[in-house]
Amino acid sequence: MNRFSKIAFGACCVFIFLTGFFYYPKWKQQATEATLSWDVSGYYLYLPATFIYKDLKQCRFFDSVLQKYHPTPDFQQAIRQESGNCVMKYTMGQAILFAPYFFAAHGYALLTAYPADGFSSPYQVCIGLGMLLYSFIGLWFLRKILLRYFHDRVVAITLLIVAFATNYLNYSAIDGGMTHNTLFMLYALFMYRVIRFYEQPTKRTAVAIGLLAGLLVLVRPTEIICILIPLLWNVSGFTDLKQKISRTIVGINTWIMGAIAFVLLVSLQLIYWKWSSGRWVFDGYRNEGFDWLRPHIGPGLFSYKGGWFTYTPAMLFVLPGFFVLYVRFKKIFFAVFLFSLFFLYVCFSWKEWWYGASLGQRAIIQAYPLFCFPIAAFFDWLGQRRLLVFITTLFISFCIFYNLWLTHQAHRGHLFQGGSMTGAYLWRIAGRFDVPKETQLLLDNEEQVPASMLKDSVAIQTDPTATAAILDSVHPYSPGYSLMIPKNIEWVRVNVLVSTPVKEWDVWKMPQATILFYNGDEVIKTNYIRISRILSDGETGVVFVDAKVPPQYNKAKLSLWNGDSQKVLTIHKISVLGFAGK
Repeated sequence: MNRFSKIAFGACCVFIFLTGFFYYPKWKQQATEATLSWDVSGYYLYLPATFIYKDLKQCRFFDSVLQKYHPTPDFQQAIRQESGNCVMKYTMGQAILFAPYFFAAHGYALLTAYPADGFSSPYQVCIGLGMLLYSFIGLWFLRKILLRYFHDRVVAITLLIVAFATNYLNYSAIDGGMTHNTLFMLYALFMYRVIRFYEQPTKRTAVAIGLLAGLLVLVRPTEIICILIPLLWNVSGFTDLKQKISRTIVGINTWIMGAIAFVLLVSLQLIYWKWSSGRWVFDGYRNEGFDWLRPHIGPGLFSYKGGWFTYTPAMLFVLPGFFVLYVRFKKIFFAVFLFSLFFLYVCFSWKEWWYGASLGQRAIIQAYPLFCFPIAAFFDWLGQRRLLVFITTLFISFCIFYNLWLTHQAHRGHLFQGGSMTGAYLWRIAGRFDVPKETQLLLDNEEQVPASMLKDSVAIQTDPTATAAILDSVHPYSPGYSLMIPKNIEWVRVNVLVSTPVKEWDVWKMPQATILFYNGDEVIKTNYIRISRILSDGETGVVFVDAKVPPQYNKAKLSLWNGDSQKVLTIHKISVLGFAGK
């Protein structure tokens, strides 16, 4: 019984384990590439602060952790108050889920020669392995809930798509310490309990639903929308809704038990905030937030910067899948569909909708157990339609290759640049494993002189007063270099010969070279590149900025700026080439 889905589940687990344990084991990496780095170190900090250093309120120990392990460039894990207290930036749910593996690692460190400091190798290994286990649990319960509605082969295909063809692979096998992997598991468990509740409503199941909902909110407060699922499950219309309201009133004590469990768990965070900050609710994100009236739906779904469908095209199956779900599985359609709408609205209302240096839309991964319903519905409908099966198989094969290629390029290949991707850059690197280093300039400036025009360049005279310059933190700006561009020139390329003793690695502090076109005193067009993208320590080399000349302008300038960098940049020579149209 159900052997295909069991085989698929086993294949998914083996592949995730091999990827996480052998291809890119995070616990073997150092500094900001380690398991406990960046956001993960912030989720985790509750545990060592409480149980090792006994200093949850002020985190005075963390300076030594930063100096020794470098999980982040500076102290970003908590917000320091005027009182001297520190309030964790993140809620405590992920720390609760880390706890079993933290205590196992701490016990091992105490019995061995490893430092029992919360960040040494045993902690990195145990947290990493624990997150792999959570991914297996999530997939197992995803299988169980799908089998209640779909055929075994359909469930097997759905599991394989999730593990092999979506960014769940990266956030389960490699970046599993992020919240998305654990939330995926929690949603699968939550859905399983909701389904069981409607098969046989009991107070025990209601409490389990309340606790799981509370844990979802403790991990990520916006997951409060999960309460839509039990409220709308098995509702296919107003008649069902009226009946559900009647049954809820009759069994109100059962629902109250679930609500109490939810409130008690969430109150742990409120108590911590009150204790550490003096306020019942504390916003750890401060300068970040939501654009509720202008959600970034289009860019979030389709952009090159971080579009969900752009980098996870396998999830396009949800679009026709919702139609099938409505026709064939109306009892679950409204709960899944309305949850999905609210979820995507909240997800794309976040101001930094591309979610930093993520592999596509990582913030949607936790909802995959819900999105798997329309995917499975589509394959249930597909059946034996041979031509469509053939086309779909080709598309899935492409999605698997594309996802594996993206995952490799995000880690070992280094061509994928999360949060900085552009269309011109993606198309230039697509499917490749090695490209010229100047290709990275397309991350800042998508305009480059067409290859067919490169052999027909014309040297252009620059401002004769231009001289070499040294830019540093005291003198970050160069003089403005005027560009004298003839009327017949369609494209311009400014070559800048530069050198630096030490490369600036922080992309937000990298020195920039910018071409500006003016109409009067108004800047009507700018093209810029970050110089350090292709410049190494001690290297002297040429970087270039290309621009298509606008039809109407009265002057053009080149500006060089050293940003907020403390590194020194020397400008040796500037030359300008023009390219006339045919």
